[in-house]
Amino acid sequence: MKASDYIVEFLISKGITDVFGYPGGVICHFMDSINKYKDEICAHTNYHEQAAAFAACGYAQTSLKPGVAFATSGPGATNLITGICNAYFDSIPTIFITGQVDTYAAKGNLKVRQRGFQETDIVSMVKDVTKYSVCVESPDKLQECLEKAYYYATSGRPGPVLLDIPADIQRSEIDIIIKECFFIKSIELENLQESVKLVIDALVKAERPCFLLGSGIKQSGMAKEFITLLEYANVPVVTSMLAFDVLAHDHFLNYGFVGANGHRYANFILAKSDLIITFGTRLDLKQVGGKREEFATNAKLMRVDIDFDELSYEVRKDEIQVLADLKVLIPELINSLSGIELKYDEWISACDIIKNELRYIDYEKYHDFIHAISNKIPDNTMVTADVGHHQVWVAQAFQVKEKQSVYFSGGHGAMGYSLPAAIGAYYGTGKSVISINGDGGLQMNIQELQFVRRENLPIKIVVINNFALGMIRHFQEMNFNANYTQTTADSGYTAPNFEAITKAYGLDYYKVKELEDIKQINFNSLEPSLIEVQLPMNTYLHPKFGFNKQNQDQEPSIDRKLYEYLMEL
Repeated sequence: MKASDYIVEFLISKGITDVFGYPGGVICHFMDSINKYKDEICAHTNYHEQAAAFAACGYAQTSLKPGVAFATSGPGATNLITGICNAYFDSIPTIFITGQVDTYAAKGNLKVRQRGFQETDIVSMVKDVTKYSVCVESPDKLQECLEKAYYYATSGRPGPVLLDIPADIQRSEIDIIIKECFFIKSIELENLQESVKLVIDALVKAERPCFLLGSGIKQSGMAKEFITLLEYANVPVVTSMLAFDVLAHDHFLNYGFVGANGHRYANFILAKSDLIITFGTRLDLKQVGGKREEFATNAKLMRVDIDFDELSYEVRKDEIQVLADLKVLIPELINSLSGIELKYDEWISACDIIKNELRYIDYEKYHDFIHAISNKIPDNTMVTADVGHHQVWVAQAFQVKEKQSVYFSGGHGAMGYSLPAAIGAYYGTGKSVISINGDGGLQMNIQELQFVRRENLPIKIVVINNFALGMIRHFQEMNFNANYTQTTADSGYTAPNFEAITKAYGLDYYKVKELEDIKQINFNSLEPSLIEVQLPMNTYLHPKFGFNKQNQDQEPSIDRKLYEYLMEL
């Protein structure tokens, strides 16, 4: 059979229904093969390869199946790199397929920069931000390379892989032999029962335990099972920013997200805990602060992760490490806890006091807009947020409902993520999507408005427009004596007329200046639209970690009597 046909059949066999990309000469055989199978799999044309990569990420995040993006060689392939990095740092299972010049036109070992038109060694460029990347240089290697790529993308800690496939390999005829083409090395995890015993013994002995969740809970598909675990454990929960949506906002054990810009009450609860068990979070500097060894020193720290390399980056010398797959560990914890009664009533009462005292202490008008939007959108809605002030405001103020999920570009922090990720999220779930953006971030991939209009997708694009690059403007105010450079209208940055742009793309437009304006918007409509929320230029991000202060003592400082009262609870 034709090699490119086999690639498509392989993707279909893995349950992948949608792929994203941009046409090009040396990827045409793959495109043509997808069209042959259009009743089983659909190729969606984005308007930039970076957007295709982000759409693949959104598809994978929401469907828990690998996202697939394709591009031609040269600039098409290099335009994928930002999305590849995003998938790598956020552990998103993705398969990137790039076309390459014919093998006989490649430079090989010649000491020239380029032989074939648009020839670029993309494999070497992405080797440090992929789990597996290879150029398929002969037809008889295709089957093995495909199976390896899928395995590495989805096994252990997920991530991106890349297959660079020359055009002559795509169009070649191959014989497929049904066999195991390579040896699958199982991940060596710690003894399961020993790990379960470690966790349960620690919970039994603790008086003030706390669970700290990371996005590994979502990526492992264990979010619902974790809620079942909570019913038995009855333990207060805090999260990383990427996992703030695992629990509904009104769940009685939900105590916010931690870190530099996290909820004050979440950081207080960590500081007052005597046991912290982390699940699938890497405890980066924004969570634990610059001095890792000083993180939550009053608590025994137990870290559960599937990635040995993350565990090798210790927070404290006395931490307890559990190398485990959450898909295996959480069901075992549920079974083992079902016969044990754990009660932490006094501790939960103290957590409630802390939360009630600090819940609204940092609220500003822009939080109210996020809050109002979250209350208006339908229960069964996906949300994507871009990078900037609004991203953190979403985590701080969005009232997540039980059937909702929110997705960010986390470790890579890529502006321009939200809109194409929303496209991928729609195809991954079939659900309506709210894409929340800043005025700067939306312009990074604004061309994808044409995709939304072309396919008439049920996506509402919210633009939080403060007419500035707000996060950097704030940084300049605090650190450069308000010497704004390239961040405001007077210093080299401007926002466009979003109403005119929206009309050019044929979308409905709404302008919001006051909270009352949000009430007039029908978020239940399936028609795509753009909603511009206009704010003053001077917006801020509070709270934040204070210099040489403990994590719970965020800035701006709270009243010292209140601080001491909460610490003594």
